[in-house]
Amino acid sequence: MDFSVLGPVAAIVVAVLALVVFLLPTYVAFHRKADERWIVLVVNVLFGATFVGWVVALILATRKPAAQRQATA
Repeated sequence: MDFSVLGPVAAIVVAVLALVVFLLPTYVAFHRKADERWIVLVVNVLFGATFVGWVVALILATRKPAAQRQATA
C-alpha cells in the first residue's frame, strides 16, 4: 500500500486501526479473563499476521471457561 497518497496523519490512523484489529483477539482474551489468555497473546503475536493464526487466537479468546465446558458436557 502506498501511504504517500494518504498523508502522514491518515497513514498513522490506518496503522493504529490495523494494530487494533490485529490485537483484537488478545484484548478479548484479557478482557474476558480467558483461561488461555497468555497463549492467545503468543499465538496472536507470532501467527496473527496469517489469517489462520488470527482466527485461531480469536477462537481461543472467545471459548467458554473450562469449568463451564465441563459442566455442560
